[in-house]
Formats: sequence, C-alpha cells, structure tokens
Amino acid sequence: MSAFTRGRAALVGDAGYANTLGGFGTGLALLGAYVLAGELVAARGDHEAAFAGYDRRMRKPTKIARTGNAGSFLAPPSVRRIRMRDWTFSNRLMYRTMLWMTDAFATDDSLPDYRLV
Repeated sequence: MSAFTRGRAALVGDAGYANTLGGFGTGLALLGAYVLAGELVAARGDHEAAFAGYDRRMRKPTKIARTGNAGSFLAPPSVRRIRMRDWTFSNRLMYRTMLWMTDAFATDDSLPDYRLV
C-alpha cells in the first residue's frame, strides 16, 4: 500500500499493515492506534493533516511488515527447509540470534510524545 489513509478513512492494525507471521501485529496495531489518535489531536480537527502525519510516521515501523514474510520460514515448502527451520529453533545460538534480530526490528524509541493540550 502506498498510504494507510484515503479520504476520511484510516486503516489501523492488520487492515493497514497486515504483518508477517513474526509476531509484530499486536504491537503495530497499538502503535498505529496511538499515532493516529495523537495526530488527530495534534491537527486540531484537520483530518487531512492528521492523516498525512499518520501515513508519514507509520512508514518506518511498518517497513518490515510491508516487505517481509516469515511464512516461508515458519511453514517451509520442502523437507529440507523444514529440517533447517527445526535446526534453527533447536540450536541455542541460532535461536538467540533470531530473537535478538526480532527484538532489534521491533524496538524503536522514536515514538512521538503527543500532548493533549
């Protein structure tokens, strides 16, 4: 999708940035709801300005969801790839590395601080 909004409609959560099977969906939905509400308050009733801000701010956190797909890893199409997946989960170093990478993608401290003033 090129935007999460059109006209007077805004998509949030799986409707806007359906996620991979990697487990980011709930966090992105909460982040999206927070950003959309904050942009609506900050724009003081101008939904076009609020929606533009929402679209702009949600680009970065949804990049993985828009480009990645863990489906082929979690549900591999061949016996060989099933074995590779199982080995990744059973190998302590590989598993920890995978969790570290997931956490690095999911953690972002640039969340805007919207004031309700």
